[in-house]
Amino acid sequence: MPAFSLLDCGNMLVQYRSKRRLKLTAVYKCACRGCHGGCLFDLTVEDGKLIKAVPSKEGPLNRGRACVKGLSIIEQIYHPDRLRYPMKRAGKRGEGKWERISWDEAISLIAEKMNSLIDTYGPECISSLTGTGRHHLPYFTRLSNAIGTPNASSAGGLICLGPRTKAAFANSGLFGGVDYYGSVRPGGIMVWGANPAVSGADGELQWFIKDAVKEGIPILVVDPMPTELALKAKIWLQIRPGTDGALALCIINLLIREDLVDHDFIDNYTVGFEELKVRCADYSVDKVSAITGIPADQIIEAARWIGSTKPLGLEQGCAFEQSTNSMDTSRAIHMIPAITGNYDVPGGFVESMEIAPAGLPLPNELPQDKKDIALTEGHAYLIQDSIAHPWNVLEAARTGKPYKIRGMFINANNTLISLADAKHSRECLMELDFLVCMDHFMTPTAELADIVLPAAMWPEVDCVFAMPEFGDQVLLSQQKVIQTGECRTDEEFFIELCRKAGWNFGYHDQREMMEEQIKIMKERRPELAGYTLDDLRERGFIAPERTYYNYKKNGFRTPSGKYEFASCVMKRYGLDPLPSWHEPQGTFVNSPETGEEYPLILITGGRQQSYFLTAYRQIRPLRDREPYPLVFMNPETADKYGIKEGSWVWIENEKGRITQKAAFKSGMKKDVVSCQFGWWYPEAGAPGYGWDESNVNILTFLDGEHDGYMGSYRMRALQCRIYPNPDCIIEKRYEKWKADNKE
Repeated sequence: MPAFSLLDCGNMLVQYRSKRRLKLTAVYKCACRGCHGGCLFDLTVEDGKLIKAVPSKEGPLNRGRACVKGLSIIEQIYHPDRLRYPMKRAGKRGEGKWERISWDEAISLIAEKMNSLIDTYGPECISSLTGTGRHHLPYFTRLSNAIGTPNASSAGGLICLGPRTKAAFANSGLFGGVDYYGSVRPGGIMVWGANPAVSGADGELQWFIKDAVKEGIPILVVDPMPTELALKAKIWLQIRPGTDGALALCIINLLIREDLVDHDFIDNYTVGFEELKVRCADYSVDKVSAITGIPADQIIEAARWIGSTKPLGLEQGCAFEQSTNSMDTSRAIHMIPAITGNYDVPGGFVESMEIAPAGLPLPNELPQDKKDIALTEGHAYLIQDSIAHPWNVLEAARTGKPYKIRGMFINANNTLISLADAKHSRECLMELDFLVCMDHFMTPTAELADIVLPAAMWPEVDCVFAMPEFGDQVLLSQQKVIQTGECRTDEEFFIELCRKAGWNFGYHDQREMMEEQIKIMKERRPELAGYTLDDLRERGFIAPERTYYNYKKNGFRTPSGKYEFASCVMKRYGLDPLPSWHEPQGTFVNSPETGEEYPLILITGGRQQSYFLTAYRQIRPLRDREPYPLVFMNPETADKYGIKEGSWVWIENEKGRITQKAAFKSGMKKDVVSCQFGWWYPEAGAPGYGWDESNVNILTFLDGEHDGYMGSYRMRALQCRIYPNPDCIIEKRYEKWKADNKE
């Protein structure tokens, strides 16, 4: 037998003879979903086990690079604490006692219990709650439609990416991003409320922006924090948290006043400019300087740089989305590239190409009488997309008003850590009759379930997905290359459950769903007509050539066919068609009486490069890099409150208190502290896993004021106080856990 031979099966298969036996090794191309990005990997599988994961040099987005989350996939898959088989609760809810069961038993139990609730109380008593955008997300609403419930909900969509995408849809009809890898390089990039060099939820963004900075492309950063990018920026606007919308409208006002706008684009391709001009006149430099805390001369400098830089890209984050001004702020920021002639131009802010659908057409659209009783709280976006507001869903579980939520599916979401007002979330989940959670590991949320299901990780998933957010457009393939334990994909679970329960999911298997996606892709992009699903799997990706100025040929996907400064969609729902800004609830400006008790401004969304949202705290290579949550503050602020660098600190407000480790940043404003997000402690064990020790969502607000369109809630620009926590046991506990689990 030769040393190796290539077998024709779409990927390279290598056979070689060891001293003991014949081994079979295969190398596959597969897109990482360690976040919801699309970095291509070469995965080496030997005798059914993943033994090597290398970022592919052919990857159109990552180009041979990957972050630590993707590089640790082998540790994730084979971690001893990973869920590998279904379990049902064997004790009281939240007690942490479990009994192993088969998939057949799990699906039968779920189908029987959910159908019993539906028969007694109607399908609306069932809700579903999902988290971040991964392979399962397009099919989550499909499951709810199959059940007949209008109460599919999202823990993150209202405060992360959702406002940006819906703002773009209202303005232009399509989302977009920076044209990083076109033939024309950006002349400059605005980075607003984001730190993609560290925290990009779509991991390839860190390479995009780092490459741009290395090339010397100037950037403007809007951020209260002295981030890595802020310190390298040509212009850094250190804004007061929660005031981004006022700044955006002021910049538009200055661009109009100083005639730094693109008249051809405005005159021929937009509507509502004169109304916008009148609205923005209210946001003078002096007024907005007082609101934002940014010196007037810096705002003027920024506006002039924006107006004179060609082409100009825009990178946006979730900071301004996590507020009650989310939609209007997102719309105003989105207008800046348009008004300056940088919209869908080479090197500028380019539209997504829609090479493939994010999901598939939904079967059995809900009847209007079911839509009318959805727990949307009247928010236009939620009504429009038939999404229930998480506050209303959880309150309905707790209070039974207007009707009781009794059953719930939670997929890809650690609700107690990721959703605002964590204590309220736990109280409400405890009131459910039946809860099903599907995840990779036991979490504080899964611990409250009646049935826990083991979810597949990305090398165990067959999937087709598009990356529509960025300038370099691609369709990527995930393919199942290994099987771990009894883990299944969410889609497999949905299909099997619907088959057992008698609900119409619409597809019989995942292959059928993927073939439908490829069919729709070909209809949208005729030049890709020759591609098949197997072609995509073999290559790993398809990257059509980017086109520009698409609006000149096709118009905009808005009711008017033009870019809408005054939105027809907003007007249709009885909302102001023009963006505006108001002081959020609970700040020092409108709640000065609480300033003495809670004298500091709290930012709550800080990310760490080693983690994606609430995931990976048990993965040793990642946890060793960043073992603890950090609360950042100015050294002078720390000194004022008797806090030493590296010591543990209590952060407290009216919702409760948490503890994190003090870290100093001299560039921070003295009245601001910033807590990192997503923390729980797997080493703390059951029950609870330390869910309430450092979890910043103990301090955030799901109740109270919401954004009028999106339903976004208050997670930033809060009030707090800090003081030392000398008796914290977290560090000692982690060190003991490391000693007991030496690698």
